[in-house]
Amino acid sequence: MTRFITPRYFTEPQSQAVEQSLKRLSIGDPEGIRVFIIALEYELAEYEKLPQEDVTETVVSATTPAPELARIADLAEQTATALTGLAGEARAALLLQLSTSDRFGRRHDDAYVGAVSAELLRIAEACGSSTLPVPAPTENDRLRPADEHFIRTLAEAYYECFETLADDNGGEPFYSLLQDIFEISDLRINLDLERLQGLLH
Repeated sequence: MTRFITPRYFTEPQSQAVEQSLKRLSIGDPEGIRVFIIALEYELAEYEKLPQEDVTETVVSATTPAPELARIADLAEQTATALTGLAGEARAALLLQLSTSDRFGRRHDDAYVGAVSAELLRIAEACGSSTLPVPAPTENDRLRPADEHFIRTLAEAYYECFETLADDNGGEPFYSLLQDIFEISDLRINLDLERLQGLLH
């Protein structure tokens, strides 16, 4: 544990915040908590020395339509099919209502229904073949090598101080502790529980 001896990294309020997080999550005893905070300060200082590789943001084309457009395509196609299949009194009632409500006094007949149905199918086809640019994962969406190293090293310190594996119980309460540490230390590391479990195995 001598590797954890280092000048203070945290301010007093930050150190107290980490201690409160550990207590709130029922992690460790007073001595374990004290040593873990020292270890954490050491690893934060080391983390700042690691290369913080930038992630270049690029744009790629989606291979499938955007969900909103796909939904419109389905609705337009269904509406076109329903209009075309409408017959008898229901068709006559619709055409009459459309004609009487038209502010320009236009007559709506079977040709109008056919034209509207064709336009709806054109919209469906356009929506079905459209794709939206999808941004590639940005720096906030992916873990850099420095982030992964920092998290794995903290997992080791967690085990050394508390004699508990970080991935026990599906990664809790270690995951919640990490989220508190990121916030207290103002680290912009976007980590979900599934990604953490992958790192720890």
